[in-house]
Amino acid sequence: MNLSRVFAPDDGRDAMRALAGLLLGAGFFMAWARKSGSLANGWGDWALFIDLLIITAFLYGVGLVGRLSTPTVRPWQVVYLVFGILLIPFLLLQFVEAIGGNSGAGLNLFWVFLVSAGAAAVATLMADVRWGLLLASIYLIVSWSALWDKILSNGLIAHYGIFRGLLVIVGLILLAGAVAVYRGDPLTRLRRDGAPTPEPERWLRAQDMVTGAAIAGVAAGAITFSAFFAQTSSLFAPPVASPSLLWDLELLVASLLAITWAARFGGRGPGYVGAIGLLIFIINVGSEVGVDVPESTIVGWPLILALVGAALFVISLLPNVETPDAEARLRGTGSGSGPTGAGAAPPAGGTGVGGPPGSAT
Repeated sequence: MNLSRVFAPDDGRDAMRALAGLLLGAGFFMAWARKSGSLANGWGDWALFIDLLIITAFLYGVGLVGRLSTPTVRPWQVVYLVFGILLIPFLLLQFVEAIGGNSGAGLNLFWVFLVSAGAAAVATLMADVRWGLLLASIYLIVSWSALWDKILSNGLIAHYGIFRGLLVIVGLILLAGAVAVYRGDPLTRLRRDGAPTPEPERWLRAQDMVTGAAIAGVAAGAITFSAFFAQTSSLFAPPVASPSLLWDLELLVASLLAITWAARFGGRGPGYVGAIGLLIFIINVGSEVGVDVPESTIVGWPLILALVGAALFVISLLPNVETPDAEARLRGTGSGSGPTGAGAAPPAGGTGVGGPPGSAT
């Protein structure tokens, strides 16, 4: 069978395939949800696993084969692969249950989300699926956290300070990965014509990992927000992290860097994450969440933020103020001289391609 002919690009057929994938995925997953747990007439663990295996293998496999059979990525292929990537953790955790394991154990969560991250990376680097590296980044954060939850005595909740440091570390790892993807992209196959990966594609992939790094960085400082629920009459009262000047500052810096990156380089994902982080910072510090006796004074953070903001604005108006060339530093070159390739500047202000958080637009 000539797969290139079967999956030949056609807007009408592509829309039908995308709709078919969404309905099949929703149907099989709903069947798993209804037949799992303690509900009446439930299925056994192996039957539940087979249900997820069929739909996950179909979506991920057909999406990957379809992409390799067409010259460019098609929307239906993205739908299939992203849906398949989202189902992989459920599939692997159900497999653990089927063989009599504990799906909630730290080591099982570690390898399940690590494998899921690998599958997401493969979909991105082999099939040009956008948002794949964002999902891979999120899975890596979960996998990393699960590993240390197993290593640390009494789990991560008993070591909030260490957990925050671990989130910063994985965020820096993801940021380094984003630079590596942009500057090298060594795992990506060449296009059909043998040319290297175009600049916009490499840039979008790097943006996804930057969004993942922003999630880890903001989460490290935002853990203090758990104290907000402990102060309310809500039934949700998790173990809380004590407020800390260091982690308030980390949350502010991470949020501002994410927003600044989004404004400068046109990535929506980091901007959304940074905006959420800044909102949490304002609530945490402004309401003095976790502080036994709030002082309710403008001295401190409110005054510092206002003075620093005013000073930066005045400096921006001064003549002959030079700022570092962030684009050249990112590329590892002194200056950009070409429109594409390693010597070109990353697309500033977006590429004009729409997409959810994590894509550069």
